[in-house]
Amino acid sequence: MKELILRTPKNLSFFKRIVKDLSSVIQRQLPKEVAVVALSPAKSRAINRRYRKKDRATNVLSFRYSPAYGEILVCPPVIRVEAKKQGNSFKYQMTWMVVHGMLHLSGLHHEESKTAEKKFVRIERSVLAKVFNGAEEHRHGS
Repeated sequence: MKELILRTPKNLSFFKRIVKDLSSVIQRQLPKEVAVVALSPAKSRAINRRYRKKDRATNVLSFRYSPAYGEILVCPPVIRVEAKKQGNSFKYQMTWMVVHGMLHLSGLHHEESKTAEKKFVRIERSVLAKVFNGAEEHRHGS
């Protein structure tokens, strides 16, 4: 397995654990360096409007610039609201969004078809179960 460099504001060991829990096939498809960057809702909305033509802040955006570098842009305020609505802890919801971004950076896209969406969701659930050791308590509370 190649060495993946993660650039995150904090919790680097936790993000490395997420990568470890991805299949080796997905790991090999990731850019060599991945930055996880927190955005304000205003910045998230501006980027989402520019690149996805959706005029609203969003939870996560991912951009692969080259085989060497990609970014996962997360919006903690949006993720916090979604976590509360879905009955998940903030940590669980944030982890889910980072996993989601990593899958996109690896070349998987749930938007392509119903089959692709099912595969994407199955991988997300599998990785989250590994990260949280199958414990449901992380899905609830803060």
